[in-house]
Amino acid sequence: GPGAAPTRDARRRGLLRPPGCAPEPEFLARCVRCQRCADACDAGAIRLGRDDGSALAGTPYLVPEERACTLCLKCGPACPTGAIAVLARPADARMGLAVVDERLCVSHNGTGICGACFTVCPLRGRAIRQDLFNRPVVIATSCVGCGLCEEVCIVKGDKAIRIVSERSWP
Repeated sequence: GPGAAPTRDARRRGLLRPPGCAPEPEFLARCVRCQRCADACDAGAIRLGRDDGSALAGTPYLVPEERACTLCLKCGPACPTGAIAVLARPADARMGLAVVDERLCVSHNGTGICGACFTVCPLRGRAIRQDLFNRPVVIATSCVGCGLCEEVCIVKGDKAIRIVSERSWP
């Protein structure tokens, strides 16, 4: 649920914060755990860390395989402290980076043809392209880490495309 503890998988791939979040130490200092970002999130993608006394308690994070960020950017204006910046455009977001596991991706491993990640990408053609064989290729300099690709990936269990964060867990 919304107050669930982050999973081992989330810990492995790093903490995914909403678009516009300050670097982690500054974010944790500024975030007053008011939940306004989660209330403003049209997609219902922003979850809040459970109230367990840790530094993550009450702070927003994302679990894109369940509900990705749609880049509506309403979380920034909702934040009263600047912990989440107001972004001018979706391309300014930097939540993480999509990484394709070519062993799991049906288009890469030859077990099928898909293209769901390419089709759903809000920065299609810039963040995800397709090669001559319709296999997805992530352009790291343009990917914002929204996770829509991960949410729609047809591979069951471990998704073939995952958002990886550079943030570390406190």
